Amino acid sequence: MKKILNIKTIAMVFGLLTIFAWTSCGQTNEKPVKENQTSVKMDKPDELGMSQKTYDEAVQKKGIEAVEKEKSALLAEASDAIGETYDALAAIEKGDKKTAIKHLETATGKMEILLARDPNLDLVPLDAKVETHDLVADLEAIKAIKKIAEKAMKDGHFQAVREELENLASEIQVTTVSLPLTTFPAAAVAAANLLEKDDTTAAKLVLYDALNTLVIERQRIPLPVLRAEVLVEEAMSQDAKTEDKKAEVLQLLESADYQLTMAEELGYGKKDREYAALHKSIKELKKSVEDEGDSQGLFQGLRDKLAAFKKRLFS
Repeated sequence: MKKILNIKTIAMVFGLLTIFAWTSCGQTNEKPVKENQTSVKMDKPDELGMSQKTYDEAVQKKGIEAVEKEKSALLAEASDAIGETYDALAAIEKGDKKTAIKHLETATGKMEILLARDPNLDLVPLDAKVETHDLVADLEAIKAIKKIAEKAMKDGHFQAVREELENLASEIQVTTVSLPLTTFPAAAVAAANLLEKDDTTAAKLVLYDALNTLVIERQRIPLPVLRAEVLVEEAMSQDAKTEDKKAEVLQLLESADYQLTMAEELGYGKKDREYAALHKSIKELKKSVEDEGDSQGLFQGLRDKLAAFKKRLFS
């Protein structure tokens, strides 16, 4: 599901402005909110440096690659084990103890296969849900929203800003449901033993408790970081020997720098020191391109830093 929030962003700003005005009413002696002195100031580049279509397709490809990497970890045996557990519960409800035990034996067998492959396996991914939340706003709009929200939060209007702040995101969200192998197999065996003793109520409770131990994890892939990667890779692929090509490469690097600043302002990495290193690398690259130096080593270094940074943010 993709949410493009350009219209909603306007509504968000208006709503928060209303809150801000309301909370400020009658407080003429209050000191104005100071802007964060560490906030990065950067104008949005006038041009992207590459065609919008190529850019969008490359970013989409990056996102698919990241998501598919996560989905590749899903194991059919784990999903089958959960399915057998639900089938066992359905059989118990029908009073079919023999079928229920058979389903639990199958579920246990599936989990034993997983443990045989890797005895140290703890959480086994069952399912992954993917959502894209893309905020269409520039840096100044994001800063304005943050400043107003900080004021509202300071005045204790938490519920008024909570939902709006949740929308202040530009990311791919991957929600993974995992099976804990440390507890689930034992629960299936215990439930089967209880059924052998005709204690169906206790068997159901054990199984429901086991199903409630499924672990839900949410990972986020910041879209501005993916976009910066695409822009850097495009710049790296260009031969900046002519003035026109040099200008194109510099524009791409400027756009990548802007995307990283967007990611930083949206809170991905919490003003991480790695942002400073990435901005510095881009600055050095731009100087190298301008001076017509050999920039391939600097490009590769920046690509490696971006890849490592993205991996850490997504882990």
